[in-house]
Amino acid sequence: MLKPGLTKNQSYKKYLYQRYAGDEQATRVIRLFAHRQIGGKLWLGTGALAIGFVASQTGTKTNSNGGTTTTTVSPLGYGLMLGLFGGVGISKLARYSNEKLYQELSGYDRDHAFSPNVQAKID
Repeated sequence: MLKPGLTKNQSYKKYLYQRYAGDEQATRVIRLFAHRQIGGKLWLGTGALAIGFVASQTGTKTNSNGGTTTTTVSPLGYGLMLGLFGGVGISKLARYSNEKLYQELSGYDRDHAFSPNVQAKID
């Protein structure tokens, strides 16, 4: 089995789907890792949008009556948003990376079993 980054002209997941086409257990693990990677990217993207939206709402605005409204966000607020969205997103991307997928499938090829953590998620 090729390591991540060594597949040419196709994505690593596509290569793995072709390699394990007849193995439903392996296909389920590949799909699990793919979905979790997408989830990690969505958390990061949503966090970036949320922080961008909040940042765009800060400052002083004048309404039609001539009154002003000032909105501020403390550094703690930005830190909480960054910590939440960034923490979950980066955690998912780290735990379900292509390298970890390679390790799981290598172990499966050798022992015909997945780690207990992964096995519990696909059952």
